[in-house]
Amino acid sequence: MYSSFMLPLTAVQGIGQALEKRLARRGIRCLGDLLLHLPKDYVDDRHLQAIATLQAGVQSRIQGRIVHKQARGFGRSRQVVIGLADNSGQIRLNFFHSGYMMSDARLSEGREISVRGMAELWQGRWQMNHPEWCLPEQFRPGFQPVYASLAGLTGKRVATLVRQALALLPAAAASPLDLLLADLPGQGLPALQQALRQLHMPGRADIPMIEMARKRIKIEELLVYLYLMHEKKERARCSAAVLADETLCRKLIQQLPYPLTTAQQQAWSEIGDDLASEERMHRLLQGDVGAGKTWVAALAMCRTAASGRQAALLAPTEVLAGQHARTLSELLAPLGLEVGLLTGSTRSKERRELVQRLSTGELLLVVGTHALLSDDVQFHGLSLALVDEQHRFDVRQRWALAEKAAEHSGAVHLLAMTATPIPRSLALALYGDMNLSLMRGMPLGRKPVQTRVISSKRMQPLTEGMQRILDDGGRIYWIVPRIDEDEDGVSVDQRSSLLKGYFPGAGVLGLHGRMKSTEKARALEAFSSGDCRILVSTTVVEVGVNVVGARLIVIEQAELYGLAQLHQLRGRVGRAGEQGYCMLITGDNASPASIKRLRQMLECHDGLELAEADLALRGGGDAIGTRQSGEAGFRIIDVSADAPLIRYWHAHMPGFTPDEAMLRFWRPEAESVD
Repeated sequence: MYSSFMLPLTAVQGIGQALEKRLARRGIRCLGDLLLHLPKDYVDDRHLQAIATLQAGVQSRIQGRIVHKQARGFGRSRQVVIGLADNSGQIRLNFFHSGYMMSDARLSEGREISVRGMAELWQGRWQMNHPEWCLPEQFRPGFQPVYASLAGLTGKRVATLVRQALALLPAAAASPLDLLLADLPGQGLPALQQALRQLHMPGRADIPMIEMARKRIKIEELLVYLYLMHEKKERARCSAAVLADETLCRKLIQQLPYPLTTAQQQAWSEIGDDLASEERMHRLLQGDVGAGKTWVAALAMCRTAASGRQAALLAPTEVLAGQHARTLSELLAPLGLEVGLLTGSTRSKERRELVQRLSTGELLLVVGTHALLSDDVQFHGLSLALVDEQHRFDVRQRWALAEKAAEHSGAVHLLAMTATPIPRSLALALYGDMNLSLMRGMPLGRKPVQTRVISSKRMQPLTEGMQRILDDGGRIYWIVPRIDEDEDGVSVDQRSSLLKGYFPGAGVLGLHGRMKSTEKARALEAFSSGDCRILVSTTVVEVGVNVVGARLIVIEQAELYGLAQLHQLRGRVGRAGEQGYCMLITGDNASPASIKRLRQMLECHDGLELAEADLALRGGGDAIGTRQSGEAGFRIIDVSADAPLIRYWHAHMPGFTPDEAMLRFWRPEAESVD
């Protein structure tokens, strides 16, 4: 099965080298990746409906006889109008820019066709604009998958490629888990290949069958993850260097601009006890947005350096690594401690010097990206590895930095940090190989961000408020759900162009994860300095970005995000003690339930409480329309919606060992996102 999953995309008819490269930029690199681009929704196309029973604004399938056909206009822009009748009534079908249809013999008067589209009443008569059509014998009743556009391909084109990819799977292909799961009582799960077919070609399958198929794929991904997690658990049970010198830590605490909060003191006490023990620390520090995790990390690094040992902090992006390096340098330089910075953009000469100093032990503290994991980076006395935004790293990568210690240095303490609020019981299931420290509350001087939920139709009052923020010297984030126009939803470029027209003097810039590191750094530097005062971005700014002048964040189509993620984004503003504002704009199709969920953001400013609320509201999730990936590097699993699934299999994990092909597919080594 997994050897087929790893086939190149060019094995699929219609995918050449150019399209292969475009898909690779979207994370679709092999046949299995394409098969896991699951439908975003399903259309219930199981029943024919009489024309007389149509409802305005509702998608329907009808079948009838063509009673007349005529063309209007000239050339390619001609409009073709078809009159269709059944025993209950007539409807008008409008096809724009479709002159070629006049010569299609299948659409001759008297022929029967099957049509699907949205019915509308116009001048008292039913009509459909550009409906899908086919001959009656071609119609296959059942659920029809609907795909998000991908790499410039329409949803229909994606559906064709996925069907062709399914045909490349061997008939007898099986997953290593198929037999094991089939023997478990009460599950009733399909085999992996059957699950993929039910999801992409459901036919007459009902919703419970589709949900079960999606559940089967999620279980496969989850069990591979849990296997790796438990495999690493034993590594934490070994001796490590005792780091007990608190001399510099006491000095650092005295020079901090504010006293440590109760939450910071508790977290530091737990971490300090771990460092002073003879056992290796393996701890997850979960702190709310702005709770002050960096100060706790600085204390841990300070204590390590006071003992003459090395500490390294791994961050997922160059932007975040550079920010950490600057903050830690400001805190630790007065104590005589130097902090190095190593990223993919570090110049060759500077890199060679830094790597040399690390290998000799001359440099005790370093911050970096995946560049720290390169083979040429060696340490001399590494005793503490810190991994920030640890959910952005593979399970194996959590340990990769810790394993770079020299043989004589002993085991390395590992402190992972995250600002993503995950309910405690769920965190223990996802990261059960780690001890957990929770930090709640905000440091002194931070005000809760005032939050509003507004309709996309109330843009004028919003733009007036934005102008007041700009006039007062503030800066504004504008968050959109997509990078390009070739994807569903508003894009960075579209919104940037619009805002440049409204605010020509604001230096509007765009930011997204596919930009080069230097381009991202320039955009953030311009935003930080004030040359750019409106930054249009995807959620790449969700974690770590700290621009003290940012006072307003506008999040478009806010219903697409979980409450925890919205809370993360909201934490980007009001970081300098001034009042921050967050505007949640709902999309035109936002449901009343989605709007009600968003309104919980108005009064609640505790990330953990919001995560619990989101978990309760979303429950076990729904196969229809759920997003395709979540935290912890999952492809299919949504940490919030799939919480019951995660908890169950964490408690009832069957004994199995995935083969190498299965491991390589589900948990590949993550690439740098610099």
